[in-house]
Amino acid sequence: MRTGTVIGLIAVAAVAVIAVSGTLVARAYADRPVVESVSPAPGATVNGTTPLRIVLRSVDEVESAVIRIDGEDVSSSATRTPAGYTLSLPALADGPHRATVDLTSSNPIDGASSYAWSFTTDGTAPALNATTAAGWSTTAKITGTSEPDAVVTAVWKDGEVATTADANGAFTLVPVVEDGAVPLTLVAADAAGNETRAGHVMRVDTGRPSVRLGGIDGWVTDTDRPKVYAFVDSASPTKVVAKVNGQDAKVTRMSVGYTIETSKLPQGTSEVELFITNATGKTATRTKEINVDSTEKLTNDLTLAPGAKGDDVANLTRRLRLAKMWKGKLSWEYNAKVERAVRAYQRQENLPVDGIARPALISATGGKIVVILSKFVLNLYLDGKFAKQYPIAVGMSAYPTPTGSFVVTEKIENPTWTPPNSPWAAGLEPVPPGATNPLGTRWIGTSAPLVGIHGTPQDWSIGSAASHGCVRMHIPDVEELFTDVAVGMPVEIKS
Repeated sequence: MRTGTVIGLIAVAAVAVIAVSGTLVARAYADRPVVESVSPAPGATVNGTTPLRIVLRSVDEVESAVIRIDGEDVSSSATRTPAGYTLSLPALADGPHRATVDLTSSNPIDGASSYAWSFTTDGTAPALNATTAAGWSTTAKITGTSEPDAVVTAVWKDGEVATTADANGAFTLVPVVEDGAVPLTLVAADAAGNETRAGHVMRVDTGRPSVRLGGIDGWVTDTDRPKVYAFVDSASPTKVVAKVNGQDAKVTRMSVGYTIETSKLPQGTSEVELFITNATGKTATRTKEINVDSTEKLTNDLTLAPGAKGDDVANLTRRLRLAKMWKGKLSWEYNAKVERAVRAYQRQENLPVDGIARPALISATGGKIVVILSKFVLNLYLDGKFAKQYPIAVGMSAYPTPTGSFVVTEKIENPTWTPPNSPWAAGLEPVPPGATNPLGTRWIGTSAPLVGIHGTPQDWSIGSAASHGCVRMHIPDVEELFTDVAVGMPVEIKS
C-alpha cells in the first residue's frame, strides 16, 4: 500500500472520530437541566397566593434542586412535577423578593445549573371610596379614590364600565344605566390581582315627570265636590301640589297615583292646576277645567262662576234686575253680560270685585225689604220678585223713621225690650218677653240707628205714625216676615 493512501485513511478516521465526539458533546450540552421559565415571572407583582412554578428542560436529568426565597431554603415544600417544581409561596411581607434555583445532574458537560430572579408580592387589597351626588341626580356619575393605577369597574345587571385610577388614585366612572334606582357593584383591582368590592346604588332621573289627569269628563251634575285623579310617571319620587281656583287643595297618594279633593266648587267653570316635582327638581304642570252644574236652586251658600248654566243663573239675573244691575231678559247662562252685572253690584256694595257671585252677594240679593212711610206698608221681595205686602206703623212726627238704604243686622226671637238711650225712655225698666213686651215676639234689627222692625201688642197703631222711629207690625205678620229675611238683606226706607 502506498504511503499516501495510508496517511489519507488515517486522516479520514481522525475526522470521523472528531465528528462523533463533537456530536456527543453537543447532545450532552443540549440535554443538561436548565430553567426554562418561572412564575411569578421576573419583575412581576403578585398577591402571594399564586404558587411558585419552575419549568425545567430535561427534568429527568435533575439529581437535586435547591430552591431558595430570600436566601431561605424552601426545597422541602416543593413538589416535583413532569415539568419541574411547584410550591406554595410562604407568607411573604409585601415588597420585593429574590428567588434562586440550584440544579445538579450527572451531565458530563455541565453537572450544575443555577437561576435567580426577583418578583414583588402585594397582598393588600386596594382602598375603594366612591361617591355619587347626594340623593337623586340627572347624571350617572361616580367619582372616588383607590390605589394608583388600580382598575375600577362598575358592574350592573345590563352592563359594566371600567377605568384606571390616576397617579393620585382618583377615578371617575359614568355607567350608562336606565333611569331609576340601579344597584351595582364596584370592583377595584390592583396589579397584583387583589380586589376590593363594594355595593352601590345609582339614583338617576334624567327626565321630567309626566302626568295624566282623569276622573272627570264633561259636566259634573251629581256633586259640587268632584275628585280629580292624577297618574304620574316618574323614575324618582315626586312631590305633588294641587290648586283649585288658585287655592291649595288636598292631595292624597294612592297606589297608582294621587287623588285631588276639590272641596266645594262653584257652579260653572273651575280650574285645577297640578305641579309635580321630581327628586332632581324638574317640574311638570297640568291644568284641567271642571264644569259643575249640580243644582238649579239658588241658595245663600252657593257660588256661581262664569260658565254656570240653568235656573240658578236665571234667578241670579232676576235678583240683579231688582238691584237695578240688569236690564232685559233673564239669562240662563253665566256669560260675559252676567259677569259685568256681578262686577257692577260688587263695586256698588264694596265687595271684592272678581265677577264671581259668592254667598255674600247671593245672600245680599236674596231678598229686599222696601218700607214706604207715606203708605204705611212694607213690601217684601224674594228671589228678585215681589213676595208680599204688610201693613205697618211708623215713627210719629217727633220721632220719625229715618229714610235711606240700610241692611238687616240681627234677628231675635222673643226679645227683651231694653229702654233706649233717649229722653222718652228715661226712667223706664226693661220688659222681659211676654204679652206686654213692646217688641212683641220678634225683633229684626237694622243698621238705621235705634231702628228695627218688630211686632207690637198695640194692634190699633198699625196704619199710623205712632212709634218712636221703629217699624211696627202685627205679631203674626212679623213672625212670618222673620222666617223670610236674613242678616245682610237690604232694607230701603222711602218717604
